[in-house]
Amino acid sequence: MMAAAPAQPHSDADESLTARREREAELVQAAVAGDAQAARELVRLFHGPIYTYVRRMTGQSQDAEDITQETFVKAFRSLDRVDTDRPLINWLFTIARRTTLNHFRARKQWVELPPEAASSSPGPRQEVEQRERARGIWEHARRVLSVPEFEALWLRFGEELSTEAAANVSGRSTANIKTLIFRARQRLLAAKETYL
Repeated sequence: MMAAAPAQPHSDADESLTARREREAELVQAAVAGDAQAARELVRLFHGPIYTYVRRMTGQSQDAEDITQETFVKAFRSLDRVDTDRPLINWLFTIARRTTLNHFRARKQWVELPPEAASSSPGPRQEVEQRERARGIWEHARRVLSVPEFEALWLRFGEELSTEAAANVSGRSTANIKTLIFRARQRLLAAKETYL
């Protein structure tokens, strides 16, 4: 008789991630079945991150709101085909990215970065300083970097996605994302900026 393998330790974070994925899967199934409340809950959960990503890419509040709405419309049309074993946010980021790129192709331009940046510092003075510094970093990056370099850098550090998730969202390989981030950093350093 074989001894049972020792149980693997699970952290609260693992359980929380599992519970969140299960909840997302339940909401997706309910929304596909026509539950309007489940659909609203999905939008509530993911509107903020998607809007922030699109806003950062477009530099325009109105464009970002329109593209975010279009992203969710497209997502709901294909919701029955989503792989609920994977993070739903990555799938939504992919749709948002494509929709944003289509927006730029239609307009044939790329707008400067918006001034605001998220901050979680403890005091008002530190918060203002962090916002100013973040604004400077992203404004400089937008001016200096190519669109693919900027996007890779933003997905990885602005949205705090893993390299693999950034690759999935952008439709690139993990190696390509790493290369783009490396080039982006080199270009920023070559421009004598010390932000990154």
